[in-house]
Amino acid sequence: MSDSIFNENAGRFLSTKENLSMKEAYRASKLACGHKENDYTRSEFFGLNRITELLKQPGCVGIRVHYANRWEDEDGKPTEPGRGKLNSRALLTGVDSSGRDLLAYAGHGGLKDDAGDGNNSGAVGDGYTCPQHCGNSN
Repeated sequence: MSDSIFNENAGRFLSTKENLSMKEAYRASKLACGHKENDYTRSEFFGLNRITELLKQPGCVGIRVHYANRWEDEDGKPTEPGRGKLNSRALLTGVDSSGRDLLAYAGHGGLKDDAGDGNNSGAVGDGYTCPQHCGNSN
């Protein structure tokens, strides 16, 4: 294993108490800023196959979560800047042992689900957001 902090064991499993406490602190901060209960993004779901594709990139040792914002309509579809609502979104990228985002995936055209626009950045986005798409315990 490398001495780099960017390795396969980065992060730790949290206790249930710590997990719930952190989510509640986030919720409380959003409500304190004037957001309504179902008016802010609490989480975003990404499927196993997309995550596996990121992890299978040569040199990938983990995943980085980028915090981002995007203008969207009421159905979560992208809009022009200034139209709709600016929503919080997450972007996932593979990361190498030097801490660099692996964007080489962008050159792998011809994948079954590739949009074919030639603009695949190597980042996974457009997960299903909660509260719009949540399981019962979220």
